[in-house]
Amino acid sequence: MMLFVWMLVFVLAAVFGSFANVLVYRLPLMVLSEEASDERGLMFNLACPASHCPACETPLRWWHNIPLVSYIVLSGRCGFCGAPIPRRYFWIELGSVIIGLYCYGQFGWSVHALMWFVFLYLLWVMSWIDVAHFLLPDVLTLLLLWLALVWKALVMPEQLVDAVLGAALGYVLLRVVYEVHHYFTGRQGMGMGDMKLMSAIGAWLGLLQVPNVLLASCAAALLYAAYVRLRFQTVVIPFGPFLAFGGVLVLCARQYFNLG
Repeated sequence: MMLFVWMLVFVLAAVFGSFANVLVYRLPLMVLSEEASDERGLMFNLACPASHCPACETPLRWWHNIPLVSYIVLSGRCGFCGAPIPRRYFWIELGSVIIGLYCYGQFGWSVHALMWFVFLYLLWVMSWIDVAHFLLPDVLTLLLLWLALVWKALVMPEQLVDAVLGAALGYVLLRVVYEVHHYFTGRQGMGMGDMKLMSAIGAWLGLLQVPNVLLASCAAALLYAAYVRLRFQTVVIPFGPFLAFGGVLVLCARQYFNLG
């Protein structure tokens, strides 16, 4: 029975991973383009048209869309024209599976496991979008924020004030950094999406964890920026993935040390 549940979690998380690929590819184009069309002028939304090869535009068969398995069986190539499939499709699905297995292992078969899966899953999706487009869509950042507040209000009302204060502090701290940087340089040091994402993470993890998330995020971003500068001279990096990293690190540390 236990093995069956683990396999069920694996399959469900893999399905969410497949949908994550849809979000990562289509949502930024829908946000950035008023007509919601891709580089070929193809009109679409999250549901239509059906999945197809970006090279030959042939609609995929159902066995081409099995998460993880299809990529491995097809050796990372289109089953029709043989064009290479970007590796990110596999890694996004694999990451979603790891998130699902982690949440089940930590929280069991429960509402808490589902909610923390949503938290980590949306951070995962937004990280890939930010890397590709320097964009954190409001539909995802605000969804993450309001999910936390509604969840705390309905299930853990004693934590609602902490969630609200955490959201406020997360936003204010990054807004202050933004304003100071803009005042002295005349340039934007980060986007508004970063502030909304930090606010959402603060709502999920609480007031006391906001400084820890920012410390971990900034340390990781500085190390990466130093590495990139040594190799490529210029440094333009999205901050969203590092905020997500800080949130994940704090959550895992909190669970490992049984801090609640």
